Amino acid sequence: MLKEGAIILTIQGKASQKVIKNLIPGFVPNKLSGWFFVDFSTQEVPLNTKFDVLLAGEAKKLIYGPGTMSIKLVSCLDQFGNKLSAIPMGCNTICKLDFSTPIPSIIRSLPTLTGWNYNPNALSIARHVDIELATPDTIWNDMFSIIYFDIRNKFSDLHISKFTQNEFTTYLERIYHTQLHADQILESLMRLGKVTKQKDDLLSFVEPESY
Repeated sequence: MLKEGAIILTIQGKASQKVIKNLIPGFVPNKLSGWFFVDFSTQEVPLNTKFDVLLAGEAKKLIYGPGTMSIKLVSCLDQFGNKLSAIPMGCNTICKLDFSTPIPSIIRSLPTLTGWNYNPNALSIARHVDIELATPDTIWNDMFSIIYFDIRNKFSDLHISKFTQNEFTTYLERIYHTQLHADQILESLMRLGKVTKQKDDLLSFVEPESY
């Protein structure tokens, strides 16, 4: 699912208030940041690395991204509370993550932990560039579904029922930070039956119940 050497962090759960009080005195929880128990990393991950893709469980199923939310690794501690300049390869860590938007409910619903307990329903964060280089159908279908619903809803808010190919690709390239060609995404959405061409050569989204 991910390219070789992909940077991925697996979040097992939220750090308990006891852990925060002992290791991170003075931290006040808020809607845009939190401390989490992170499973061992397969490689060194420097501070300030940004992620924009959210994956669920051991299967690493894509449930969010790429989109407008980003997640930034801003601080990292070892089990003794020592500050680290990066997540060391092969080490469990406690990390502070900053979110560009309020923390998603699926992350807030992770268990509260006092240690690195195994969690089969852990969530992982990654970068979209590390997914785009590996293209199994399940990843593409999930990604296209997210893009479809996101842009369809935004166009609906703007009262746009029909659009040109240029309007679609211009909007997509402006909103999504992706190496994919917008024209290629549009063609794929049309093949999947999510976008259809009208008689006047304009395009429109197919409503979910119609496919």
